[in-house]
Amino acid sequence: MKESEVREETYRILKTLAEEKSFRSVKNRLPGVTERKIWNAISDAASILGAVPRIEKHRSLKVYVDGAAVPNPGPSGIGVVIYNDRKKIKEIKKHIGFSSNNVAEYKALIQGLRESKKLFAQNVNIFTDSQLLVNQMKGNFRINNEDLRRLSQQAKNLENKFEKVNYCLIGREKNKLADQLANSAIRKSA
Repeated sequence: MKESEVREETYRILKTLAEEKSFRSVKNRLPGVTERKIWNAISDAASILGAVPRIEKHRSLKVYVDGAAVPNPGPSGIGVVIYNDRKKIKEIKKHIGFSSNNVAEYKALIQGLRESKKLFAQNVNIFTDSQLLVNQMKGNFRINNEDLRRLSQQAKNLENKFEKVNYCLIGREKNKLADQLANSAIRKSA
């Protein structure tokens, strides 16, 4: 096999393994894949990752999230700001189409968790000014809206990839940068 074919097969196997979380399921979904090929793919990936220079791993991150919809519902955006200790390491702003403010808040949370995983965080402290988001994610409020229930489940699945995720309710004045990013994403899309 050519190197590009090996890389493609390795990617396909590892992606399926990550989705299925079982060798048996991978072998069922990908005919012709053996347990040996799965182990080879894992070994290849480990070699590649071992050769990647300076992957910065973060034990704990502070993630400020905000979502906005103007009007509500309407064009929406998310803002995410990630800090390692006191140093800002990443800002994200993204237009997410037409949605409610609450959906935008959840999408900002999901984006923040995904980015934290990419940064190899083990513990994540989420800061938001959304009382609804904090209380629903902590299990204090029921989730009646089907869209929010689906987004909440996505966030819960991402939570499982960390040792610990904390939710902190903060005042709007302490979440200004994430708010500015979310609103800026809406304005840029107009």
